Amino acid sequence: MVIIYKDVDNVLQWSAVSLILSGHVLTSVGPETWPWNVFCFFAGALLFLVWAVRVRIPAQIVVNAASIVLTGAGVINGMLTLIK
Repeated sequence: MVIIYKDVDNVLQWSAVSLILSGHVLTSVGPETWPWNVFCFFAGALLFLVWAVRVRIPAQIVVNAASIVLTGAGVINGMLTLIK
């Protein structure tokens, strides 16, 4: 059971890393990648927040919760733009 728990933590953490790095790559490509870069940052921060809560790292909880709040407006704006 402990091995499965650690596997979930690793999947959460490395999936978050992949999403955040994807957001950086998309941002570096240029403004035409908006809102997909924001979606990647938001999803990565969400996964990192879940991981941080599971492993109980307060600083990571704070930074990822703040990131979700800050990118949340971009996600809402991006979704509204896409459905127009």
